[in-house]
Amino acid sequence: MVTIQVDERTAVALQTAAMGAGVSLADYVKSLVDASPRESQASSWDALEKEFVELSVEGSLPTDFSRADIYADHD
Repeated sequence: MVTIQVDERTAVALQTAAMGAGVSLADYVKSLVDASPRESQASSWDALEKEFVELSVEGSLPTDFSRADIYADHD
C-alpha cells in the first residue's frame, strides 16, 4: 500500500468526486491512474511539441528569424 499526501482542498475535491461517482475514494483514485495515458517517451515528446505549437502566439517571431537575430548585439 502507498500513502499519498495531498492538501485539504484536494482531499475534499477527490472525496466529493468519488461520492459523485458512487465509488470509494481508493477506487476513484485508482480509476484516475488507470485512465492516464501510457505513451512512449517519443510520442509524449511529439504531443508536447504539438501542444507547444498550438499554444504559441501566431506571429511572435518573424518568419525569417535566424541565429543572427539572437546574437545581433554582439559577435
